[in-house]
Amino acid sequence: MDLKEAFYKQKEELRAVKRELQTTQKKLERFQKDLASNETFKKQFSHIKGLNLKVSELTRLLERYKTLYEQGKDQYAKLIERFSHLEYENRQLQWEIDCLKGRKTVDGTTAAEEATAKIEALSNEVAKLTAIIDRDGTTAGIPTSKTPINKNKVIPNSREKTEKSKGGQPGHKKHTLEPFSDLSDVEPVEHPLAHCPLCGSDDLEEIGTIDKDELDYEVRVVKKRHHFKKCRCKCCGKIVRSKDSALKADNQYGPVIQAMALASMDLGFVSINRTRSLLRGITDVSLPLSEGYLSKLQKRYADKLTDFCEEVRTACIASPLIYWDDTVVFINTVRACMRFYGNDKLALYTAHLKKNLPGVLEDKLLQCLPPTTKVMHDHNTINYNAQFIFQNVECLQHLERDLKKVYDSSGHQWAAQMKELITSTIHKRKQLIENNIFEFDQSTITLFMTKFDGLLASGYKEYFRECNRYFSQFENALLLRLEGYKENYTAWVEDFSVPTTNNLSERSLRYIKIKDKVSGQFQNEAHAQYFARIRTYIETCRRNGINEFQAILRLTSGSPYTLQELYSQSGA
Repeated sequence: MDLKEAFYKQKEELRAVKRELQTTQKKLERFQKDLASNETFKKQFSHIKGLNLKVSELTRLLERYKTLYEQGKDQYAKLIERFSHLEYENRQLQWEIDCLKGRKTVDGTTAAEEATAKIEALSNEVAKLTAIIDRDGTTAGIPTSKTPINKNKVIPNSREKTEKSKGGQPGHKKHTLEPFSDLSDVEPVEHPLAHCPLCGSDDLEEIGTIDKDELDYEVRVVKKRHHFKKCRCKCCGKIVRSKDSALKADNQYGPVIQAMALASMDLGFVSINRTRSLLRGITDVSLPLSEGYLSKLQKRYADKLTDFCEEVRTACIASPLIYWDDTVVFINTVRACMRFYGNDKLALYTAHLKKNLPGVLEDKLLQCLPPTTKVMHDHNTINYNAQFIFQNVECLQHLERDLKKVYDSSGHQWAAQMKELITSTIHKRKQLIENNIFEFDQSTITLFMTKFDGLLASGYKEYFRECNRYFSQFENALLLRLEGYKENYTAWVEDFSVPTTNNLSERSLRYIKIKDKVSGQFQNEAHAQYFARIRTYIETCRRNGINEFQAILRLTSGSPYTLQELYSQSGA
């Protein structure tokens, strides 16, 4: 509804109210002539007052719409005048364009052709800049933490969207709980039927039963009083008593409660105060847990895992292949570092205040690796320090993102072709491995290396043509990196035991980022190290087929898994 329609609508409503007012006034005159009771007169008089107020309100509203209507008319007149001016300017510009079409420059091209070329060049420039603005985690190696304010965070995902609906697809086997086969420990629950739910009759004849099974979990508080024998030795005369290393205080929480607390904090990443609240309400009997107790619980069991972490570090040193990476965490509002070392069977986490070489040396792992060990990483230049003698292997997934970034910024074909060369060769390698072939033939290797070198040469040519552009610095750094670390980027072609990505480290550190977002920062470096030790134990157990909670329960019961025991159970 525009202003004009609103104006006339209010005008009609005002007329209707005025007519009603006149009718009411006539009734009032009749009432004054004793045609109605005194009570009726009061009601009608009150109604007249209400109508007078409504008339006043509608009058003000009518004036407002009338003013807006007049303003709209003035604005419409101005727009008509502006349209006339623009129409005149358009005719002038069209005439100038017609003149330019016939005018030629010194090289024989018309001004229109020259303008078209400039427009095309500017359009290409806009497209490149738009590509830079559109960069995110799917097109370049940009972490989600650096996503611009005006863009939504994009989590990299290589899965392609399809038209299929969510959930199980046609033909997918439905997984359900099987009925109980052993009824010895099943608790029966009766559901009587006294009346017909349709007609309400109580004259029912039983013709059969329907059984449905329910599997649930019940938490109950168990109170135990331990009796220790106190005796006097007849031989030496000293008083001795039986002991339990897990029981020190006169009254303390048992291993299951402690395991549930550790699982909440280190497996579910629940903050200490929420863990306290959760455990206090998990049963009908309140557990008076305190935040101080939960905090000390971390330290107690982290100290008991010192030997286990040393076993994992020693096993990593003996492993032929190690993945490692680090990520930023916050310790008391300061950016710090959580680092991962490991493989598909081992997971070692460490925490440091700084992300630098001294922290790596403090872990006492990389400097102990022999020359035969391969180390996969994301081009961390610390690995190329003279103190290390292992073989470096570069992650190709990060390289593909960098190549995509260069192509989106510059449009240089060498970057797109290099990415295609790497992607297609990795696909061929996967197909050979599926067919139990674990090496390329020599001609394939030679062809790959030749194309690699040729694309590098093409890249330098394209770079030097536009070496002063906004994208040139990153492109130059990438070209120099590919040339200087060629063996580290291409080792996977000649040796199929070399992985192509560092995804294992990325997945291992993803838990740390989840913890940082869900339950917040660490109080200090010591608490970060406690968390790292417990995560080392939990994650290593999981990679060897042990349930995380059962592993924690073994820890709180005083007999944590050893690495040798994990290897024997997993067959490693």
